[in-house]
Amino acid sequence: MTAGLRLKAADFAQQMQDTIAGVLPGDFQMVSIAHGERFVIRADGESALEQRIPLMVDGDPLASLSVQVHLGLDSSKSYLKAWLVKLAVNSTLDRTPLVRYEFDAKVSVSAPLAHWHVHADRGALSHLLGRAHAVRPEAVRKPHELSSLHFPVGGERFRPCVEDVLEFLVREFGVDHKDGWSDAIRMGREQWRRMQFRSTVRDLQSEAAQVLRDHGWTVEAPGEPLRAEGDGVLHRW
Repeated sequence: MTAGLRLKAADFAQQMQDTIAGVLPGDFQMVSIAHGERFVIRADGESALEQRIPLMVDGDPLASLSVQVHLGLDSSKSYLKAWLVKLAVNSTLDRTPLVRYEFDAKVSVSAPLAHWHVHADRGALSHLLGRAHAVRPEAVRKPHELSSLHFPVGGERFRPCVEDVLEFLVREFGVDHKDGWSDAIRMGREQWRRMQFRSTVRDLQSEAAQVLRDHGWTVEAPGEPLRAEGDGVLHRW
């Protein structure tokens, strides 16, 4: 584990602290914890319950937000990469999550790299899944659990960010928020999208170069071969 990775992970944790604290009221602190060759960014606390960030409506804590981001270096050993992201919204009434968002860079091809799980039920959907299960049980394994479905959301490069989830909670769940919360969202989302854009350019250098040429730039290929265009960026769901 390099000192550079430790510093980058700590800086990422501070950025996340600034964004979440700029949106949500409450007492919490995002920390960077060494975990093998990587770092886990999460709220401070001994237990999983203590690591949840309170979500309040009119001052009443009705739900909580769990955030985990597992950071390491990418395959080139030069850039910071999120290898695993887990976000969950839990009600204070029971232990089952309301919704979960997950990104796993090493997930098998049977599931999307980035996806939502919705813990709810609807009779019409259960009917559809039940009929499909009878014909294709290898595809529909749990026809009566909507939460077993993986709703794809853009793959590795175009997946949602924490800021998207925070805005979703404010606008759609109506949770309490601080004055100026939208400014914190915009700043955090801009940092995220600029970082993802740079990563996409590294993945698709020939495409990026051609776009710049089309806009009047002079771009020459380097002497060494360009970085290979990974299957995960172009083809994985």
